[in-house]
Parts: sequence; C-alpha cells; structure tokens
Amino acid sequence: MNIFQVPNTFMQISVNPFHNDKPYTEDWTLIRLIERAGTFQQRTRPANKGQIFQFEITKELADWKYRIGDFIQYESDNNKNIIVAINEQDLLSAKSGYASHRYNDPFLRSYEQKILVHTTTKENYEKIISSGELKCWNLCKAENADWESKPIGALSNDPANYSDYIMFGTGGVLHELIPLCKQRGFIDMNLDSTYTAGARFYFSAEKVANDGLLIRDGVHLKVKHRLPFNPYLLWIATPMELGIPEQTTPRKFAEMSDRIFSEKFGIIPKDIGY
Repeated sequence: MNIFQVPNTFMQISVNPFHNDKPYTEDWTLIRLIERAGTFQQRTRPANKGQIFQFEITKELADWKYRIGDFIQYESDNNKNIIVAINEQDLLSAKSGYASHRYNDPFLRSYEQKILVHTTTKENYEKIISSGELKCWNLCKAENADWESKPIGALSNDPANYSDYIMFGTGGVLHELIPLCKQRGFIDMNLDSTYTAGARFYFSAEKVANDGLLIRDGVHLKVKHRLPFNPYLLWIATPMELGIPEQTTPRKFAEMSDRIFSEKFGIIPKDIGY
C-alpha cells in the first residue's frame, strides 16, 4: 500500500504514472477534492477498461474533511494504493479536521444522522424477513444458488468488494432508485417512474455505531456481511404498512415512508449524500 499525493487537476486515469504507465489494476483507487461542481456534491467513476476507480467530492459537503480521512484510512486498511488528488493545503486541513478519528468510530459523530435506511425489492423483502437479518449480496448468493445472478452494482461496474457489505442511506428518495433499477434491468434515474415498491428498513444508527459495526469508507455508510434485526431495527415501511398500492413511484414511497417514520419516532430522515 502506498499513498501518492498529486494536485486535484491530475487526470491520468487510464495509464498509471506510478507503475510504468501501465493500465491501473484493482488495487489502485483515487480520491479528488474540488471546490464546487454545480451538478454534484459527490460521485464515483467506475474503473472501466483499465481505468482507476475515482471518488470525487466537493467542499459543498459539510463533512468533506471527514470523508477524505475515512476514505484514505479505509482504503489503506484494505491494502489499496491511493492517489490523493487534493491540493496540499486542503489535504493538511482535512488531516487536522479528521484528527484522531477512525472510519469505524464506535459512536455517532456530531454531524451524523440517527438512522440508517436500507431499501429492497418486494421479493427480497420476503426473504429478508424469513432470515431475521440483512445480509450482504455475497452471503445471500453463497447460501442460495437461486439468488440474483449479479448484484445491482454490476450495472454501474462497482468494485467487487462492495458485495461484501450492506449499504445504507440516511433517508430521502435517492436510495429508492436501487429497487427501481433492479426491476428495469438498467440505470433509471426517474424518481417518478412507476414501479413495485418493496420495503424500507429503518435502523438505529447509534446502536449500530456503538457496537462497532458501522463502517464509513468516505463514499458509503455500510455494515460488513450481516446485520441482525435485534437490537437495531426500528421500523419497516411497506406499501401495506403505509396503506398504499404496491404500484407507486420511488418518490411517493420514500417520502411517505420517511414522513410516517418521523411521526412515529420523532427523528427526521435526511439524505446527507450517502
């Protein structure tokens, strides 16, 4: 594992200048910080055709210093070679702000939301309920040969190790695109498309963090391998629970689920970019 600090204008993403200009391999990754993008606050760019996997963030994210620290520390612990495309003063500022934190801090940080939300399809919801826990895609596949032929992340060429984790959001509508895209079989970003709603699981982020299970990799909030319902699960939103038809839209299902959860628990789900 090595860390290579370069200016944020670094754009050699197809040939590796630190390895004789060869194509990048899976053990390389890049993080880039820019001031402002206009169209995004964070995004990933997949490692297509020998390119390097890229994570780009802007200073419009209030927690950008923490995300940089989490990304570098997490990827270092996973033996990745990291190109840090961040200008020197910004990198020093990030290191100072991150201080002694760890990507798996066993507590919620002051800016973090109190809930974790995981969304799934109707078919997978029924399997999850029968098992009493959430499991990562690789575990599901190992236990059931008839599980999905490939994870949803394959549509966007996600890194293979994403399938070892359960991914979470903190509320909002964007994560409802996951079951939408599964049903479509392609990337569909239309939150007002008609789809069959599945379920949204709401977990206590504080309990998950306090037990050392919450992992922050800069890009995602996630748990490795499995998360049992007890003692973390707070509530499950389904069309039946909400009293609405299964045929609805991602926007309607997400907004109604978050609103009713807020009324029940006094916690307002809020998308903070995960």
